[in-house]
Amino acid sequence: MSKIETISILVGIALGGGAILGFFINKLSKFSAHWGKFIRDWEGEEASEGRDAVPGVMSRLNKLDGELSHNGGKSIKDMVFRMEVRQDRLERKMEEAEIVRQQNQVILLEAIKTLNTQIQPK
Repeated sequence: MSKIETISILVGIALGGGAILGFFINKLSKFSAHWGKFIRDWEGEEASEGRDAVPGVMSRLNKLDGELSHNGGKSIKDMVFRMEVRQDRLERKMEEAEIVRQQNQVILLEAIKTLNTQIQPK
């Protein structure tokens, strides 16, 4: 094998290795950027000029947990519970009103029948 062939093979190996290494470095840098965003999101960020503080994941989860448990009337869970109670009351009142309407309808029909029998000529 001549020197030129040997050099060509070594250059090819170096270029191939460089391409593979570049591919992995590119993927690693993208992963690193995403990992950095994840960590910033997880830990939160302090307020900076022109930006409010961003709470971390655990503090956001704690806030959600507080909203989903009873805490004296101010949580979402308490509000939903009150709305369910009101809804149940309204449904009962509507059922009672429907019963009264049906009773009144029966009374009205009986009164009409009575009037018809009294008005008809004998």
